[in-house]
Amino acid sequence: MPHARTTTLLARSAAALLVLLAGAEIGRRIADLPSLPALVDLQFDLTPRSQSYKVFEDHPIAPSSHPQPLPTVLRPLNIDVPWKDGKPLPLLDFIKGTATHAFVVIQDGNVVYERYIDGYDANSRFTSFSVAKSFVSALTGVALKQGKINSLNDPIGRYLKPDEISPAYANITVGQLLDMRSGIDVDENYGGSLASPVVRMFVSTDLQRFIARRSGLRFTPGSRFEYRSVDTLILSRVLARATGMRLSDFAQQVLWEPLGMEQEASWSVDSRQHGVEKAFCCLNTTARDFARLGLLYLQGGRMGGQQIVSPTWAAEPRQPVNTGNALDYRDGWWIPPGNANDRDFSAIGVFGQYIYVNPATRTVIVKLSDYGTEQDEVLTLLAMRSISHVVSGKD
Repeated sequence: MPHARTTTLLARSAAALLVLLAGAEIGRRIADLPSLPALVDLQFDLTPRSQSYKVFEDHPIAPSSHPQPLPTVLRPLNIDVPWKDGKPLPLLDFIKGTATHAFVVIQDGNVVYERYIDGYDANSRFTSFSVAKSFVSALTGVALKQGKINSLNDPIGRYLKPDEISPAYANITVGQLLDMRSGIDVDENYGGSLASPVVRMFVSTDLQRFIARRSGLRFTPGSRFEYRSVDTLILSRVLARATGMRLSDFAQQVLWEPLGMEQEASWSVDSRQHGVEKAFCCLNTTARDFARLGLLYLQGGRMGGQQIVSPTWAAEPRQPVNTGNALDYRDGWWIPPGNANDRDFSAIGVFGQYIYVNPATRTVIVKLSDYGTEQDEVLTLLAMRSISHVVSGKD
């Protein structure tokens, strides 16, 4: 039997724990976060980031009723790529050294190189992180082509109700969300703490409420670029209202079906109760099916005899010339430095997710990794540019 003093200490500890849990639960409800067991279950430190979709509820996305397997003409790629300090690195060392699980190179529509590591294969599903933003961009292009959205100059207050969005945001335009020039104040800090607004958004169980409770502006909308995931989230709500469909259902109808996607995919949602897609991330599919978005843009927005997005829309990411040393951003895509000849562009997700498109070499490269938040994006894109030149015979 425990000593009386020990029993008292245990009782006090239990009481203190209950107070802490009660406080945490109150904070959780205020912040619209998952219940305490769900937070424990996330265990991000134990789950590979590329597999984090497994801890969220989701909406399934059916494969195409007419799947189109990608032609495969594999060949060895015993090449070096440019890497740190200007030193060449063997391709396989580049792949392994950046914690890559899936690496697919498509040249002129044929899979010419495909490598899976750590037990993954062509049927493995990976989460996209911010690669999903490029899919939302494509969906915006479809909605424009269909007339569901009239113009990129439309104020979002035309589509979202007053109880869905702050009056301070009502005149922000669709195009400003697409180009991340809205000024909406949700800080993009991936530090992992729930003090970070973007982290709270990531784990929120009621994303619509999260949006409705925001009202601050960091700068005048349209005045400058500042990367913010909340812009894509709100853009996805505009799409849902404009189309009258869940984002995942719209994606299945206008992308997965006509692009001939082979595998079932999913889009993670805030909760089963609300079912709002985490549109700024968390679209989950296979490497080959990710690649089809790149192929759509490479082929002028046309796939399987259908014009999915307009040729003008598909050409947008290749328009700007980046003469600087850092990445530029346009219409949901990243533009690497020195692109004057290649006009290449890429979707990029944190932890090393890429859909790289090179119009000059007719190449698409998908890289899905667990490389960490500091992922050498520019160096990786330059390595992919080099690979595209080799496989196309331009080098």
